[in-house]
This record gives sequence, structure tokens and C-alpha cells, in this order.
Amino acid sequence: MSRFRSTSGDRKTAELNVSALSISAALSVLSQGAWGTDAPPAAEVQWAYALIAALGYLPAPIEIAAATLRRTGMSVEAYVRKNAMYLDPEGAEGEILGVVFGDALESLGEDARGVVHALAALPAAGAPPEVVAAAAGRPAPSTARPLQLLVHGRLVAFEQGSQTYGLTAPMREVARKDVAGDAERWDALLRGAAGAMQALLFWTAAVEGRPEAAMRRRVAGDLLAALDTAPFRDGGRGGDVLARVLVDACTVLDLGLPAEVQHRLLDDAARLAGDALPDLRARALAALEGTRRAELASKRRGTFGTLRATPAARDRGRPGHRDVLRKAVRASAQRAASRCTPLPEDDRVRGAKELLARGGLRLREGALEAAAADYGEALAAFEAAGEARGEATALLLRGDLRRRQGDLAAAARDHERALPLFRAAADRTGEAMGLLARGNLRLDQGDAQGAASDYGCALLLLRTCRDRLGEANVLKARGDLCFREDDLAGAARDYDRALYILEGVEERVLSQLRSAPSSADERRGAIPRAAREVVPQPELLRALGYEQTHARTWQARGDLRLREGQTALAARDYGNAILLYRESADRRGEAAALKARGDLRRQRGALPGAERDYDDALRLFEALGDRAGQAAVLKARADLRCERGDTAGAALDYARAHALLDGVGDLAGQAGAKGVLAGVPHREDPPRPVTAVVSR
Repeated sequence: MSRFRSTSGDRKTAELNVSALSISAALSVLSQGAWGTDAPPAAEVQWAYALIAALGYLPAPIEIAAATLRRTGMSVEAYVRKNAMYLDPEGAEGEILGVVFGDALESLGEDARGVVHALAALPAAGAPPEVVAAAAGRPAPSTARPLQLLVHGRLVAFEQGSQTYGLTAPMREVARKDVAGDAERWDALLRGAAGAMQALLFWTAAVEGRPEAAMRRRVAGDLLAALDTAPFRDGGRGGDVLARVLVDACTVLDLGLPAEVQHRLLDDAARLAGDALPDLRARALAALEGTRRAELASKRRGTFGTLRATPAARDRGRPGHRDVLRKAVRASAQRAASRCTPLPEDDRVRGAKELLARGGLRLREGALEAAAADYGEALAAFEAAGEARGEATALLLRGDLRRRQGDLAAAARDHERALPLFRAAADRTGEAMGLLARGNLRLDQGDAQGAASDYGCALLLLRTCRDRLGEANVLKARGDLCFREDDLAGAARDYDRALYILEGVEERVLSQLRSAPSSADERRGAIPRAAREVVPQPELLRALGYEQTHARTWQARGDLRLREGQTALAARDYGNAILLYRESADRRGEAAALKARGDLRRQRGALPGAERDYDDALRLFEALGDRAGQAAVLKARADLRCERGDTAGAALDYARAHALLDGVGDLAGQAGAKGVLAGVPHREDPPRPVTAVVSR
């Protein structure tokens, strides 16, 4: 169809617009969208013709206008009069689309506006709802309704097969123009979009081994293949986060990205890292070089040089690609071990390490004074031997023990002495553990901002030395801090990132092997020969109170989702925590998670399941001899029995809880149980919340 545009020379010029509809087709689109009929009502016919003409017979603006009319119940006449001064039938398609887009957002509300702006800031189209929620900086449930409204309003497209939401290219341009005037807001949206791409990687890795894993890998691969990093290259727009995401996508997850896409993404990651993040830039360039070499090697090998074997060849005894890969990994590890032979240590250092180990054992047994004495003796032995790393480790452990004992000033002195020693010994992992311990101390002192700063510095150090286990523990600690400060979006990001690491540790074996020092580096003296660890990192984390991190992170995310109202997802997270506690024979953690899931099931009305969880938790607490835990479960089960009408059983549970609380000296809980026991038949109020049995 030909459209005519008025020019400055006051003459008509024909412009062919292939997207414009015929008059009858445009009227049919408007009628179907606004009234669900093939033709407009008799009273609206003339104004309907005027509206489609004002919209230039373009399908997208007509569909949006029709959806707005249907949702608001506005007459066509009122709609035309409202927007007449802004609509130019001879104007560009983007201008017309901008008018109907703004009018639709005005009727949808601010929540929908924030979500569509977040979608526009994402570097690629077609994002799953979890990624959209992360980009908007909101919990996933709170974005479901705005997304639904935007889809019904024809502003956002929904792909049923991949379950993703996206904007068409013209709509994306219009949405970006809508926010372009506020530079601060646009920068914040880009930072949120970079964090959302990190959530995309976890969304992909979280279902590994399940039927939907292939679909999620395909969606993530398509998103990354269409990614545009140009808006993130200015400072303060989340370019550092996006660079790390791109490197992880190419080196950690197996998304099946073509070689040319990996080259482009890694090159973009190196550009985004720049001089500000030299370690990340070096990692991106090393990965880029590795992919190029792998591509050249695969071309040289040809068809018969691949490592993949057919089932028939495997039956004949020829090794498959997994066997060859396993042998290569084993050989690489042996070479790295031979290059990193530890230095000999004298008897004083060996004795000091034994003292640290004995102190950790006594700490787990609850003998805090004896553990402090062992740490003090180990510190003196390390000082006499001139072992700086050992001295710093002993100070770190003693400082954390003093924090638990309540001597915060002495703990602060130990931590301040330990950190310079770790830095002098170039022990980045030890320094990160020291910052983690000092962050915990600052949190006890009420300095939440200082704790967040220490956690952030620890994360930077751990990412530099690729210590994924330490990174997961620090992310868990920072997530707990965000949860405590009611920053639910920040807590969700940290918990998700920690679980992304913990769930995929085995996938990172090869990427960790690549970081081993080469013989050429050692000959140049760039990397010193490794010394024995003073305390193995898992033991050090355990001494600092970070054990069962995997299970506790699932449980903490269950608490977060319960706060957000996502009860079904919270129940699933609690179930994952229970399984992990059970596998590691941590009966106390399993009992606490069962109690939490029982409370959740009771809240949802699943009373039989809640009672089963309470019974299992009670048996575990009885086996542990934990009277406070037994009392908490008995009070919860008594409340449940009241709801089911079993007043006799409830009275028995309240009486048992009262006796147990009397034994532990909980006067407040005892008085509450006694008051409840006196009026069991008339109890209708919800139970008093009890404190957590196991610390988060």
C-alpha cells in the first residue's frame, strides 16, 4: 500500500510501506482485538475508521490500541480525541508506535512500566521470567502480573515453547526512548540487566540432568548469541559483571555455542574488563586463545581424529571420548602435582599445625577455653618458626573464637593482625577468609555497611584465585546479610549465585586445571613452588562456622521464598536441604529443615504432611538430646493438633513442651506454654514464632 508524506516543498511523495494493512484488514484487526467481532459496533464505525487512519494502518499500533480499548472500556471516540494531537498519520512508524505505547503504559501502571523498561535494557530478546525479575530488581512473583498485563496489552511477546518474554525490535527502541531522558535510571537498568545475565546462567545450570535442561541450554545459547554489549561499555553500567558472565558462559557451562559466537563473547568480555579488571581480562583472553586453538586442532584432526567413539567401537574395546578425557585430566593433575612439590617443614611448624587441628576438634566438642589455649600455643610456635602464613591462620581462628565468646575487642585485634600477614605472604585465599571473619565480626558489632564491604572484597580476591568453594561461602554470608537488611532481591542474587557454584562444582574441573602453573612460568620464576596448607580450606571454613554450606544455602533460599510468598518453591528448597543434610548425616540440620517445612505445610493447609515432618524432626531432636528443639517442635505440633480438633493430643504436647522448657530455663517460653495449656479448647490465635534451632 502506498502512503503519502508531506514534504517541505509542499508536494506529495509516495512511500511504499510493506507493513501497512489494507483498510478492511486494519478494521478487522481493530474489531477482533477491541470487541471480539469481525466488525466494529454500529456506534463506533466512523471513529474506528478514523482511528485506523490515524495509526497509519500499521498492525502493531492497531493491536496495541485495540488491547487498550478492550482493557479500559474506553470508547474509540474518547481514545482518538485523547491522542489526536500526538498522532500523525504521515509520521514515521516509530513515532506512531511511541504514542500508543505510552498511552498503554499509562493505563497499565508503574509496575508494568518498570518491567518493560527492564526488558528493554536486557542485551538480548527472549528472556525467561526469572531473568526478567532479576533485571527489574524484584522478586519473581511480583513480576508475574505485570508481565501478564503486558502480554495481553500486546506490548510484550510471549514464546510458549521456550517460556520466554521479549520485545520486538521497534518496541525495544520505543521503550528505550521512553527512559532515555533519565541517564541515572538507564544506568541502573543496565546494571540490573548485567546481574540478570548472571541469573540466566544459574537458571540454566539449576536443572542439569532434568528433561528441561536441553530447552534451557538452547534458550541461554540463543540469548547469548544475540547479545549486544555496546551499551555496557561505559563505566558504572555493570560491564564488570557482564564480562564475568560471558567468560563463565564460554568456559564453565556447556551451552553448545558455536566457535565464532564464543570468540565474539570472549572478545567482548576482554573489552568490558579493560584495564580496570586485569585478572578478568587475562582470563578472557586466555579462554579466547584456548577456543581458537581447539578450533584449529579440530580442523586438523578431521573426521577420524575426534575423541567420540561409536557404541560398536566401544564394544570392541576402543576407548570413548570420556575415557580419553579422564586420562588427560589425570595426567594433567599429576604433572601439576609434580611441579608443585611442597617445601619441607621443620618440627616446630608441624607441631603448630597439630595444635591447630586439635583446637578445631575441641571447638567442635564445645570446649572453647581449651581450643583458645591450643590456638595460642600454635600462634607462639609459628612466631618462633617465622611462619607468617601459620601465624596469620592462628590469629584468624583465635579471633573468630573470641568473637563467639563475646570478646569483640580482642577478636578485632586478632583480625587486624592477621590480615597484613596474609597480604605479606601473598596468600589471597587466606586474606579472603580473614575478610570473611572480619565481616562476621562487624556484623556482630552492628556495622552492616562494613560487613558488606568486607564480603565484597573477599569475593574479589576469591574470584581472582578461582576459589569457587570459598566464593560460595562468602556469597551465602552476604545473602544472609541482605536477608537481614530486608534486601530480598540482593539476597536472592547471592543465594542463586552460591547454588550455581555449589551445584556445578564438578563441571569446573577442567577450568580449574587450566589455571595450573606451566613449566615455562616456573622456569621464569613467575610462580613460586607451592607450600603445604597450614589448615586445609574445608577445615578452615568449618572452624569459622561454615559447614554444610550447600544444604544451608538451600534452606536459606527457602526462608527467602517463604518471605516472598512463593510457598511451593520454598517447600522444594527445604526438601533439597533435607536431602543434603540426610546424605551428610547432619541430624541437627535435617531436624531444623524438617521443622521449617512442617511450618510451611501447615501454613498451606497440608496438615498430614506437616504432622509427618514434625514427627520426623521430633525423633531426630530426641536422639540428639536437644531439649529446646524438642520443645519447639512439640509446640508447633500442638498448634497443628488444635487446628485439627485433637485437643487431647494438643494438651499432651503442650505439657511436654512446658516440662522441657522448664528444664532448659526458658521462662518466656514456659509462661507461653503454660498460658496456652490453660486454654487449649478455645485456642484460635496463631502460634508464637519460635527462634531458629540451627543458625542460618
